[in-house]
Amino acid sequence: MKTMRLIFSSLFLLIGITSLTAQNIEGYWKGTLNAAGTELVLGFDISATADGYTATLDVPQQSLYKMPVTVTFDSLNLKIEMKQFNAIYEGMFVINSFAGKYTQNGMSFPLNLAKGEREALKRPQTPQPPFPYHSEKVIFTNTKENFTLAGTLTVPQGKGPFPAVVLISGSGSQNRDEELMGHKPFAVLSDYLTRNGIAVLRYDDRGVGESGNGNPGGNSLDLSYDAEAAFDYLKSNKDINTSKIGLIGHSEGGVINYMVAERRSDVAFIVSLAGPSITGIQTLRVQLKKLLEVSGLAPEAQQSYLGLYYTVLDMIESSSDNTPELQKSIKDKLLSVGLPEDQAAKMVSEYTNPWMYYFLKYDPSDNIIKVNCPALLLNGSKDRQVVAEINIPAYKAIAEKYGKTNMTICEIPDLNHLFQHCQTGAPTEYSTIEETISPAVLQMIADFINNL
Repeated sequence: MKTMRLIFSSLFLLIGITSLTAQNIEGYWKGTLNAAGTELVLGFDISATADGYTATLDVPQQSLYKMPVTVTFDSLNLKIEMKQFNAIYEGMFVINSFAGKYTQNGMSFPLNLAKGEREALKRPQTPQPPFPYHSEKVIFTNTKENFTLAGTLTVPQGKGPFPAVVLISGSGSQNRDEELMGHKPFAVLSDYLTRNGIAVLRYDDRGVGESGNGNPGGNSLDLSYDAEAAFDYLKSNKDINTSKIGLIGHSEGGVINYMVAERRSDVAFIVSLAGPSITGIQTLRVQLKKLLEVSGLAPEAQQSYLGLYYTVLDMIESSSDNTPELQKSIKDKLLSVGLPEDQAAKMVSEYTNPWMYYFLKYDPSDNIIKVNCPALLLNGSKDRQVVAEINIPAYKAIAEKYGKTNMTICEIPDLNHLFQHCQTGAPTEYSTIEETISPAVLQMIADFINNL
């Protein structure tokens, strides 16, 4: 999964201003930003120094915590610069609060800050020691690119050998727990499976944590060799039943596990958690539509955004290669419809980087057709990123057309992309939900593996 970015815009209200003398603004300041119908809570932790102040930014809904920012204060006016986002907050002190605006990329929205407390995230499913199983840090090598990856192997107590799985994360740079917004889905899944007699290897993605970088510009196919290296590590472990090693992939990982299983006939089973069954372009078309439906934007604005993004996707879909000519033609098209130069360049960069271009063009159906090991394919009915209403029918169509009796396909009601119970399925809900993974899903996975 890709990390969501802040989108903001502006109006500045002057209220009766109370001036201050030597005001100390140390503490945690919070405000709610309403940007295009989406509410984001911003928290600034400000500390005094000998030369002024330092501060960090939290945006819990975007899994952003303690990002350093630059702050200045002259006893009346507060200015906070967030250069990573090309953003600035400017406010005036008004009766123990700041009234001001947040501006980013030329757009601004009102934002008032008041003293508050940093909220402790409630994540009751996050595993806590002591653990009734063995856990160790491990290192293994991707021999195709000759770099090492680091992970954690958990093995049940008792006499083995045990069935085992490799966990494969979704898109973006993820640590071994697939950590986001205070949730640690892979830590929760590993803990549950290991308590139920299944060994689990989870690892830091390339370039994250203790893993090496690998070659730059890696796409999903390149990442599949990282997962295969983890699979081979388990094959060499004396505590593992080498005839019962499988793969569990989330989101993009649900595509990668099929890539590995197509190459390796010794993959005993796979589990796809919200893995696409259609091309990346088809996935993104539906994803954008579903995300805009819960964005709060007016229908006319939604159609305007869709028209812009669909134009880019159409051009990529009809292309045969990711050439400079393609990139220029996309940029020219965006400029012709009035998109500013900097925004057009950014959009071209995002949609034609090597990972994204490969993902958009890749069709997983060929691998799905060729893989014959038992496969548990799960999608949440309220997933707004890998939408069940288009991916589930595609899985079923493949199973019916090719007689794929190895596929167990399930759409689970009321679950989002992370398999949390939710209201709308919007990504902005992820951080506000205490549940990390539905217990019923955890049990389905464990039962599937143990009953093979």
